[in-house]
Amino acid sequence: MQKSIFRKTSLLSAVSTIGITASFMGMGASGAIAQDSAAQDTEMVLEEIIVTAGRREQSLQDVPAAVSAIDPGDFTVKGLKQVGEILNYTPGVTYTDIGTKGFGNISARGVPQSSSIPVFGVYLDDTPISTNSTFSGGSTVMFDAMLMDIERVEVIKGPQGTLYGATSVGGMMRYISRDPAMEELRVTAGADVATTKDGEISQVYNGRVSVPLVKDKLGITVSGFWQDIGGYVDQVNPATGALIAEDVDGSENLGYAADLLFTPTEELSIRLKYMKQETDYGIDSGVQLLTYTSDESMFGGYTTIGAPGENYLDYEIMSGSINYEFDSVTLTSTSSRVEYKFGGVSDLTAAYGPVVDFYDGRDPGTTTSVLLDLLAGSEKFVQEVRLTSERMGNFEWIAGLYYSEEDTINNQDVISTPAFDLLTIAFPSNYKEFAGFGDVTYYFNEKFDVTAGVRLSKNKTTLSYVSTGLLLGDAVFESDPIKDTVDTYLFSARYRPTDNLSLYTRVASGYRPASANIPILDPATGDNLAPPMIDPDNAWSYEIGAKGATNGNVFSYDVALWMIDWANFQAFTSFSGVNTGGNATGGLSAHGFEGSFNLRPTDALTLTTNVTYSRSKLNEDEPGIGGVEGEQLPDLPKWKGSFRADYLFDVTDSWSGNAGFGVRYSGKFMSSYSASTSTYPVVVEARTLVDANLSFTNDNVTIGLYATNLFNKRALQGRVDTILGGGSSNSTGVFERPRTIGANLRVDF
Repeated sequence: MQKSIFRKTSLLSAVSTIGITASFMGMGASGAIAQDSAAQDTEMVLEEIIVTAGRREQSLQDVPAAVSAIDPGDFTVKGLKQVGEILNYTPGVTYTDIGTKGFGNISARGVPQSSSIPVFGVYLDDTPISTNSTFSGGSTVMFDAMLMDIERVEVIKGPQGTLYGATSVGGMMRYISRDPAMEELRVTAGADVATTKDGEISQVYNGRVSVPLVKDKLGITVSGFWQDIGGYVDQVNPATGALIAEDVDGSENLGYAADLLFTPTEELSIRLKYMKQETDYGIDSGVQLLTYTSDESMFGGYTTIGAPGENYLDYEIMSGSINYEFDSVTLTSTSSRVEYKFGGVSDLTAAYGPVVDFYDGRDPGTTTSVLLDLLAGSEKFVQEVRLTSERMGNFEWIAGLYYSEEDTINNQDVISTPAFDLLTIAFPSNYKEFAGFGDVTYYFNEKFDVTAGVRLSKNKTTLSYVSTGLLLGDAVFESDPIKDTVDTYLFSARYRPTDNLSLYTRVASGYRPASANIPILDPATGDNLAPPMIDPDNAWSYEIGAKGATNGNVFSYDVALWMIDWANFQAFTSFSGVNTGGNATGGLSAHGFEGSFNLRPTDALTLTTNVTYSRSKLNEDEPGIGGVEGEQLPDLPKWKGSFRADYLFDVTDSWSGNAGFGVRYSGKFMSSYSASTSTYPVVVEARTLVDANLSFTNDNVTIGLYATNLFNKRALQGRVDTILGGGSSNSTGVFERPRTIGANLRVDF
């Protein structure tokens, strides 16, 4: 859910960056270490990492952009099973945790999640998962496929508007599915059990079966997982602090998928996929804080005054793709349907009971119940047709057409006892997009080439709106169609003076589409306080980078300097304490640096350091969002970094071991704009956490032991301090999960 009046609320060497032309070994069960049993020696096997960030297969070294390639299996053996945990070790991106699996958002390169439309796109293969609508709560719904049959995750930093369209303003992420087996049976089963300090036990069980139904012609993969994430936040009585229930923030997660690949000829392949994920939880992990001037819990420990309800988040994804290889051009057609919905009934009595009593003139404590009944979601159909050429002399190119239609719902009903009409609202919307895109690369020679790309998108949005109640007033609204045409561009140049060094420069743009806006009525006059339309925003990025390695890959690096101008960016604005959409007309300017450095002094030891610096500031005063010229945008630390170490060793002739640890750092940031009228601006202090792992593996079995947040650091990830008046606040925060110790087992047949 977006921030609103209702929700204010190791591993190490597993990320391979674009500057690495060889896969780093010693990362758990990745199979990258080849062992000679007779000689009992460990031999490094160098592999070129192939990615599809540019919508064609390329070596990481050859992509003129900052890309990180992640193998989920390398992280799960170290106890990191959710996308946010893995992104903590990925340079250039920041993950904001909402406190429940499946809820969160990603920002990159000084581009914050400033409104309801995501700024960081998410794809499953060629299927866009992110919503393009303002009205479906999509900015904090995060599709997490780390426990599914995913071969790798590609994280691409910087605007990707030409090849990937809207929402990829700060960057984007692609889950790349593993191909079904076409030659021999492939079976994997795994289990993970962990305990959190002062919390419950967590469990994960998963399995994958990939069968060649017709050798070299037809294969299918069936996979699934069940996960029980144990809670650690206790519910207490808001009046007395007495314990009501322990560990109320746990969740149960179920996922399953089927993936069918048919290759009737060498030129033709057909692929059908289905994926379903379901999350059920009572309440998020938000902790009630004492006041906006304190990081302490109101009642000590990790406690909440909220009551668990019955909440859920469901994803369903279906796609079908056809690839046909002509002599020098590949035709790709992908049809997709993506649906997500979330909601349930949440108890808001502790936070909003006093509000109802105040506005209705009741004695304090008269209101015994305030429940939010929520249903929100999106159903999107996407059709894309793309032609991708092979290199033709000095040229190669991509050209495509794109169509999407998205219907969204958002129904909210606040029910209080005794009855009081605080809020009832419904606002369904429809979004359509037609686009054409393409890029062309010209090779001056084998060392120097340039790429130019463009995308032209025509978008249309309509919105219906009905509301009653104190907070939003009585209103009926049907918007005229909001239409806009947006063009985005790409220019890059790459120079490779040697096989181990690549230099590039990149200029690119990205956007979010325009939309109608939700009216906010003045209680005194009935006038609409909110702007009737949210204008499109547009970001331009300028980047230079270098990636390379010494001979033998003893030392490798990926560094980039970048600058972004984001004009008229969409942002939450506040009227009468209620958030709605708007634009920061002056925009923002951001610049920064990111680097990944990898040292392998011996075949057995790998050291990796990631450093990110990001400075993102408002260009002028923005009264609508409470911002002041020159201030750093909220929720964005200037500094972020990590260090990882892995050491490989022999145990027996057939077993090898891997010992590792990691340190992750996130700098301090402000929780809100300094002149906000709805929330207090509070410093969220820097945090440093340590993770450790030990694993043993042979050809078929991997056993892992791990500890995350090894020293049990109590550290806030984020907080929201709602202004209640008279110097008081409703303050909640999400903390890093306490120390968690676990063991896992993976068996490959």
